[in-house]
Amino acid sequence: MRKRMAADEQLNLDEHLPFKGIKLECKKQFFNGSILLFDGHWKDKENENHGAEYQHVKSTAPGLKKEVAIRRIKNENCFDGWKDVADKLVDLNHNNILRVFGYEEDVASGWRYFALEPYSATLYEFCNGKYEGAMPNESQVLCQITNGICHLHSEGIVHGDLNPLNVVIAAQSRPVRMKISDFGLSKFSYGKKLSEGKKNIDDYDWEVELCQRKYWTLSEKSDSLEGIEDATEDVIAAGCILFYYLTRGKHLFGDDSESILNNLKEKNPVNVEVLSKYPFAYEPIKNMIIPPRRGFSWLQIANKKFNAALSLQVNNSSKRLGNGTFGDVYEGKFNGDLVAVKQIKTTTAQKEIIQREMCTHIELDHVNVVKLLDVVDSADNTFTQLALELCAGTLADYCENKYNGPALPPDELVLYQIAIGLDYIHSRNLVHRDVKPDNILISITTPIQIKVSDLSFVKKTREDIFSQSKIRGTLLWMAPEGLKFLGDPNNMPDDLPDGTIKSDTFSLGCLFFYFLTRGVHPFGNSATAPANILKNKPAELANYKQNDVNRRILAGLIESMIKFKEKERIGLPEVIKELAILLYQKKEKIQCRLRHVDMAGSIMYAVCSHPTEPIFACISNHELIFYTAENSSIPFSNWKKKVICLPEIIHWGKVESLKWNINGTQIAVGSVDYCLIVWNYPECHVLFEKQLKVTGILWNPTKPNLLATFGRRSNRVFVSDSSTGNVITTIDSEKVKAVKWISENRIAVSSLNGRIRIFEVDENNLTTTRFVKEFRHGSECDHLEWNERTQYLANGGGDRINIWSLDRDEPIYNLLIDGEIAAFAFRPPIGNGEEEDGIEMARKSTKNFNFVYASHYNGVFLWNPLENEQKPRRLSDECVDFHYTFAFSSDGGFLAAGSLDKLIIWSAEDWEQIYVWGIHAIGYDCSWLSTTNSTNVNEDKFMVNLWNRPSTVLEFALEESKISDLANQNIEESNGNDEDFDSDDVIQNA
Repeated sequence: MRKRMAADEQLNLDEHLPFKGIKLECKKQFFNGSILLFDGHWKDKENENHGAEYQHVKSTAPGLKKEVAIRRIKNENCFDGWKDVADKLVDLNHNNILRVFGYEEDVASGWRYFALEPYSATLYEFCNGKYEGAMPNESQVLCQITNGICHLHSEGIVHGDLNPLNVVIAAQSRPVRMKISDFGLSKFSYGKKLSEGKKNIDDYDWEVELCQRKYWTLSEKSDSLEGIEDATEDVIAAGCILFYYLTRGKHLFGDDSESILNNLKEKNPVNVEVLSKYPFAYEPIKNMIIPPRRGFSWLQIANKKFNAALSLQVNNSSKRLGNGTFGDVYEGKFNGDLVAVKQIKTTTAQKEIIQREMCTHIELDHVNVVKLLDVVDSADNTFTQLALELCAGTLADYCENKYNGPALPPDELVLYQIAIGLDYIHSRNLVHRDVKPDNILISITTPIQIKVSDLSFVKKTREDIFSQSKIRGTLLWMAPEGLKFLGDPNNMPDDLPDGTIKSDTFSLGCLFFYFLTRGVHPFGNSATAPANILKNKPAELANYKQNDVNRRILAGLIESMIKFKEKERIGLPEVIKELAILLYQKKEKIQCRLRHVDMAGSIMYAVCSHPTEPIFACISNHELIFYTAENSSIPFSNWKKKVICLPEIIHWGKVESLKWNINGTQIAVGSVDYCLIVWNYPECHVLFEKQLKVTGILWNPTKPNLLATFGRRSNRVFVSDSSTGNVITTIDSEKVKAVKWISENRIAVSSLNGRIRIFEVDENNLTTTRFVKEFRHGSECDHLEWNERTQYLANGGGDRINIWSLDRDEPIYNLLIDGEIAAFAFRPPIGNGEEEDGIEMARKSTKNFNFVYASHYNGVFLWNPLENEQKPRRLSDECVDFHYTFAFSSDGGFLAAGSLDKLIIWSAEDWEQIYVWGIHAIGYDCSWLSTTNSTNVNEDKFMVNLWNRPSTVLEFALEESKISDLANQNIEESNGNDEDFDSDDVIQNA
């Protein structure tokens, strides 16, 4: 295109492209000389005439490697002297004005074609609910619209046709920007296009009709834009547009077409008092809609006031916190909170780097990565400003004794958090490329979190490999595979070899050593380190090992991270595992604390966790939803959601059971309205569907296709094979209360009358079952638990707990309680287990006999028949309701108890309460995430199914504090917390 493309460059357009009101039907399109030729024609789409001169296309021309919008205008509809105007527009480059990249004239066809910056929607579409994408914050929208109009006026250009269709949203830019469009190209207003497109204006919706020029100006001219030189018209229209945005579609001068026209003529803004809801905008807009007195520029005054009201506030007099490769960092405020503001000069040379950093960073959300809160333009448009969470200092500050913030956690935990943060970045298919102490920040809040920052050199990866046109990073912390090219620039190849994320691992190993030694680089000082890296001589590492066991372990870990050859270096998941082992050894100093993890905010009716992977399955509304972690080494740093619609036959509100099979390849849903469905996973195809009343589902412990189901107080248990889609056998029992598989072919069934009966399914003929044994519990038996190590069956219900051996008729142990059992659970055995020495040894171990129960109105108790003279230990004296539920974490390390008014979590190590959340919201279900395949072994995830409120996930985070102190703190925080559920309460309390 003229001003941007050479004559022989070619613009390729895809065929049959739909767009805003028009599509291009053609066989080929190309540049021939300076003319853009179309072998085809333009066609209006039905009922979408407005904006019909635009077509979004993809350009492959070397001079314009970006998506553009092609606008065509009839020759006779262009202003006289249009080329001078077009050349001026091509040179006009402002963040809040829609770019014009170039133009061509096709004399033969009588059309002129303009290549424009594409956009996502108009202000009209946003205010009428037709666009729900990204938007700047409210003060930014007002500021950016006035910025664009002010810049037009400063260039001597009057728009003349400002309306909600000519203010557009460029969602593809970072930050998302409002832009002024449609000026200086056509001499006719949008109103003329409307009247030409439809004979009867009533064919249009009122919202579209409102975009005609006559509703946004005091001028009697309504169609022609020729001869408009008075910027006052733009100021009045701008005030009306800002009001239209704030009120989401209302007009300042009236509520219908007739009243608006009359009130415009009378200069009577009847709706101006509505602005009182927006104090920072009231006076500026009110002044804009009254024709300004001479000497006053109300548009510029309004722009300054909107700038002052921005959510992000920073100026050059603000406290300077530091400087980076591409900009200085100042202290500022974002929504009233102190933040760090990175100011980057928006020169053309830096735009690609700025875009890369913003686009990748704003999507990252992890506790160990500095959060990018917002991206805005400075008031004078010379800087892009990144609002980042404020931190207390850098790791370099700490090692150089310049740090004055809160005390850091133990060294191993600092290293662990850095590795977790960097591994999260890698999990998002990114490589950092500038890992160094200056880019590791220390949170200003407690408990202290260590955070990876500065993504200026971040690069996309594919299978952990990235292409590189330049070597990026900081010399002192660079891996040898990059450093060798910088050390010998004369031998720099034309095409650099691909890099891998192992370059980050090398830098991290050097950083680990620097932190542990409080300022020593493993390869020497700043003068000698680069050369020693290339010689593979970590001279300082040997001096660190000494006799300390932990030092030797950490030195060995660092040694494996800084191997000269990439393929020999340890990966970050292995680094995290090694650090986790060290942290477990220091567990007396480091305990757990909960924090809230954001998720969908849906009301869940059932929830369960995958047996081995970091996956939650939930029932919400009419959907089966799977929430998965994108990287199993960092469970739930981000949600990934997969939705399966439930068949009409199953009512989501009546789902009673949701269960994974033993290996997580199938999931079953059962409801009380006679429906059982089994899906495979991850394909999510229905394998099995039967009309059975289901309140409980029990998958077989070894056979992944075998499941037992029952309805509460029904007289049958159904055993089904999901691979064949058949119910293969039924077990008759009176008024079933609980069911439990106790081996791959034996199943225990308890009844309302207190009997527990054992049945055996024939291994050779699964359709045959036989009765094996019966126990008499004495009263209602609501709960069954099986201990594989001891081969004992435990049951709880009514006023007693019994533990049975299959070769005896009387209980081995029994406990009569005061009250009635509301909930009952068996703690999973911990450690490697004594079963290696036989069942008899396992039956003598106290580790295999921890039971917890809740007694109605008497509290929560721990009972171990091999300890404390068989007397139960009280864990809580709270009043227990009928909706109480227990859930042990998969490793048995934590116990959660939920009711309709409280959530309590205990550490099973010493049975101290470590978390109490008092709120009238807890429901029947709570589920721990199983992460047996995770490297993040020191963290557990827990989902709480809130009763008639959005469910939530709580995540354990390591903290240096004593359990007793933490328990007291949490109890004090939760006392009297009877308010309605609020996620902010969870975050504050957690």
